[in-house]
Amino acid sequence: MRIDCEVHAFRQETRLVAPVIDGSVERLESAARGCAITGLVLVQPAFLHDDPTELFVQASQTRMPVRIIPPILKPVAPEVLEAWGRSGAAGLALTLDDPDELAECFEAALQLGFHLEVSGGLEGRERLAELLLAEGHRLVLRDFGLADSTRDPAWDPRLQRLLSLAEGAEVWVKLSGLGRVPDAWARAAAGRLLEGLGPKQLLWGSEWPNVTAAHAYAPCYAQTLDWLEELIPDEHARGRILNETPAALYGFRN
Repeated sequence: MRIDCEVHAFRQETRLVAPVIDGSVERLESAARGCAITGLVLVQPAFLHDDPTELFVQASQTRMPVRIIPPILKPVAPEVLEAWGRSGAAGLALTLDDPDELAECFEAALQLGFHLEVSGGLEGRERLAELLLAEGHRLVLRDFGLADSTRDPAWDPRLQRLLSLAEGAEVWVKLSGLGRVPDAWARAAAGRLLEGLGPKQLLWGSEWPNVTAAHAYAPCYAQTLDWLEELIPDEHARGRILNETPAALYGFRN
């Protein structure tokens, strides 16, 4: 398989903000197949509300294998999490801004085998991440772990803390954020992450269709794969990032 670990699917009429674009499942799957992508992870884009109902509706209409990462911003009952799992959820998307009120949800998620996909970065939250790992949670850190893209990755202390946290732990870093991080910085950061963690802890997400990209909203899906090739020139490492690593984490069958 070749797996894109973060895509968006939505109906135009459900969006609250953002440009009028076609986020249909049909368009997404067509673009993915054209680039030999055979598995998708659906994550709710920020311009939709926090209710994941639409996410599951879109997932039910897909033809290729998918997994779902619903957002969790407030507590939900364990039976709701169980229903999400039966519908294809593999993890939960969250920030670490106010984790205390989600403690029971985290415990239920752990029992269900869900991992936690973290946005918002780790700055000032490293101890909390360590506690979650000690409890047995698996963490996926989006957008390069939100290391500081204004600093040289060769000496960025935030990136070094990320590497220290992830080394030997059940932590994965998602190479995502096309258009939100400078290309030159992304290449340098990806190189350091690959050297420090290896492809066994790296994922890739196109975030397509990417309505916040700086250059024409990522005008074609193939461009996002070109970006990955620039970030990870080594074909063997890139192949593992697209296949074995996400297949094992998200439960796809090769």
